[in-house]
Amino acid sequence: MVTIGITGGLGSGKSTACQRLKEKGAIVFDADNVAKELLKRTDIQEQLIDEFGADIIHNGNIDTAKLAKVAFSSEKNQTVLNNIIHPLVIDQFEQLRDEVSDKEELLVMDAPLIFESGIDVHLDHTILIYSKMKLRIARALRRGNLSREQILQRMALQMPEEEKRELASFVIENNGSIEQLYASVDKLYSELIGD
Repeated sequence: MVTIGITGGLGSGKSTACQRLKEKGAIVFDADNVAKELLKRTDIQEQLIDEFGADIIHNGNIDTAKLAKVAFSSEKNQTVLNNIIHPLVIDQFEQLRDEVSDKEELLVMDAPLIFESGIDVHLDHTILIYSKMKLRIARALRRGNLSREQILQRMALQMPEEEKRELASFVIENNGSIEQLYASVDKLYSELIGD
């Protein structure tokens, strides 16, 4: 079992690359989805209310849009949220790794904050999906769930891509077509599992 972390800034194509690896037979751990599930836990909700106030609750559950608005309003708030959620996400990843350790496949962590969370030390390799800022903004806008201002605010809170380039084991450039991204991902997959 080879473990890799795939990271990249908002709109870089990270999730598309992970989906391609899943199609190739990799086991993909989606850190964002795990984090969203954790928000349903009462103990987590209580910690978040203590930190950010009861305004983040709607109909007895965390309102993820309100939480995101507060959490991404400053580096301090983002750090508070990450300190609550990241250790639990890492625990779940390690449980999965233990469960599938005897398999031949690739185990992929799909996470925007691989380096920021410190999960990179638990992985065999890290891969940065790198795209130019202009392309990333255009892709994020096409999703339609964030305004340009929100996109830029979130990007400003992320570790700069140049720093991630220095830390990553591999960098896949994603400034072209989806077919080009797939070809790069396929090539790396073959290298990693020895095909």
